[in-house]
Order: sequence, then C-alpha cells, then structure tokens
Amino acid sequence: MPYARRLIVCAMALTMPSLASCSAPNPQSLVPQSARTEVRRARGLGPIVKPKVPGEILGFDIDQHGNDGFFANYQSQRSGDTYSVETFDQRTGKITKVVVKGANRSFSAYAILARDVGVLNDDGAYKLMNPVKRGNINGLWTPPMAFLLQQIAENQATKKQLMFGYDASKPSQPTTLIAADVLRGTSKVIPLDQGAFGTGDVPVIAQDPATNQGVIAGDNGAPNTHPSIGIVDLKSGKTTTSTGLGYGLVNGIAVDPKAGVACMTTEIDAGVEFFDLKTRTGFEVQLPNSGGSQIRSGSGVAMDPVHGLCLIAQPVSGSGTQASAIWVADEKGNFLEEITGFNFWFGIGPVINPARRTGFVLNPRPSYLTLTGFSY
Repeated sequence: MPYARRLIVCAMALTMPSLASCSAPNPQSLVPQSARTEVRRARGLGPIVKPKVPGEILGFDIDQHGNDGFFANYQSQRSGDTYSVETFDQRTGKITKVVVKGANRSFSAYAILARDVGVLNDDGAYKLMNPVKRGNINGLWTPPMAFLLQQIAENQATKKQLMFGYDASKPSQPTTLIAADVLRGTSKVIPLDQGAFGTGDVPVIAQDPATNQGVIAGDNGAPNTHPSIGIVDLKSGKTTTSTGLGYGLVNGIAVDPKAGVACMTTEIDAGVEFFDLKTRTGFEVQLPNSGGSQIRSGSGVAMDPVHGLCLIAQPVSGSGTQASAIWVADEKGNFLEEITGFNFWFGIGPVINPARRTGFVLNPRPSYLTLTGFSY
C-alpha cells in the first residue's frame, strides 16, 4: 500500500536529514536479553522496475499468488503534468502493460486485494483492476459515506478488506475504519475513539484475516508514551484497546495471521515490537545499528507468515543518511539478515511475496522513480 511520508521530530531536533537524536526513558530496559543479532549475508538485490512513463511512483503492490504487480506514477513538468498506471512482472521487473497514461490528471495505487484485485485512486474516485494481471481498469468501488481513503491493510487471503481514512461528511473529518468487500459493494463503517486513534495520533493499520480482526496503532500523545493498540472485531465493530511497548510514533505495523502476532516499529527508541493479539502481551527489541536513536529507527514493515519472519525498513542504517537497509527478523526478535543497497526515507516499507521470499521497495529517494527488488 502507499506509505504516507511521516516523521516525528523532537523539539530540539535539527531539520532533516541532520536530525538530532531523541531519547526515550530507559529504552534498553525493554530489550530481552535472549534477543540476538547473528546477521548472515543477504541473498541480494533483484530486478529494478522502471516506469515506461517517467515519474514519481505513487503507490504499488504485488500479487502474492501470481507474477504481476502494479503501480501509479506522476510527474509535474512545466509543459504539463503527466501520469500513468502500469503493470510489471515480479520475476523480471519488466513493464508488461501501460494501462493508462495522459496529462493533467492524478492516479495513486493503494493495494492488491484477494484474487488479484487492484485498487486505485483516480482524482478521488476509487477504481478497480479486476484482475491486475489483465491490465484493465474495469470497476468502481463506492464507499458507504464521504470517505477519504488513506490506507488499506495488507490482506490477499479473504474478501473482507480493512481500510483507514477520514469521514469527510463531518467538519472535523474524524478518523474512521471501513471493513469492505469491494467486489460485492458491501461494507461496515467502524467509528474510532478520537482520543486514542485520532488524526494527531497518526494511526497505522493491519489485518488478521484468520480471526476477522483489524489492528490499529497510534502514538498516544508521543514522544515519551507507549502507543495505543486497538484490536477491532470486523464483524461487530467493537474495539478493545491495550497499551503497547516502545515509545513514540508507530511507523509501521503488519500481522502474521498464522501466529496471531503483530510486528511494529516505534520511532523514538528505534524499537521493534512483537505483540500477541490474543494475550495482548509482547516484547520489544531494538534495531541493529541504531543505539536507540530516533534517526535510526524503523519505518514500514511486512510479515511473512509462511516462514514466520518480519521485514523491517531502516532508512538510516549505515554512516550518514544515504545508506538504508531492510532487516529480517524471526518472531522471537532475532535479527537474521541485513539487506543493503537502498536509499529511502521514513514512510517507506517493503512489499513482499512470501512464497518466493522476494519483495520490492521504493528506491532511491528523494524522487522514488523506480522500484528495487530483493530476496531474503
């Protein structure tokens, strides 16, 4: 799904990228002694996806049960704005079709849902590609209310899809969840506690299709507070809120439905949290090469339920701000692998195909004109 570009900055921090470090209260006390870092050599980078119509990529996804992927892009030029929606082959990175292109219009890509259904934003209208691999925009999803869609939780297993956005029918535009079957046109609106998951808390969402639950996490007032974690019953709409680990903004969250475990990153302490959705307990470890520093914290994450792994994007991993990495950890908090060769910033996260142990990430910053493939 598209990642909003977000970064919480402490009051004494300098402007990006020379960001001063912010410290959480005793972050090391939350790191279990059993966690280890035995990093093996990464399998390497994969194909580069380069749009046929040049421009900044505004969202992309890949089909976890096939070979296809899609993205939207946009470029502002003095002669006029250009855009395109294109499909590509995961194995080679080659563009398979320019679905649509033109000028003075805007598309963004949200996600690929179950059965290879792609969701796009076409100047405020939510268009569908069913399926993506055929390369046609041939459907429309109409929300049950005036809805400004921001995030779609990763789920290619079931028809019901969790979405997060804003209720545009109210002047305050409160945050809202929708559980939708986009092909059938059915949906349920789930209001949120604005004190825990309002706009200022910058929530992120994930979905557990095995239990028909959603997960939402917000910063709970940050920077020196633990995040709020909401477990949402997508049938009843009831939300049960717990207090998480770590400190600060939750930059990324994903769920392993096989294990019922959520993996998320917190910004102030460079933490990675593993949270059991049934017991509502968990533990935290710190990203390698971070020293608990905000500037070296994690961004977006992806879960591989086939192999029980969490992949974490770390925008600043090496010396300086030009070296980014993707870390591979098991669900016990052990870091197994570091994949390097990237240059991305906060708001970016990996999209993976667990069956193949491959993925893609927007790279390099600041323009994000390509996708870089990798294996793990």
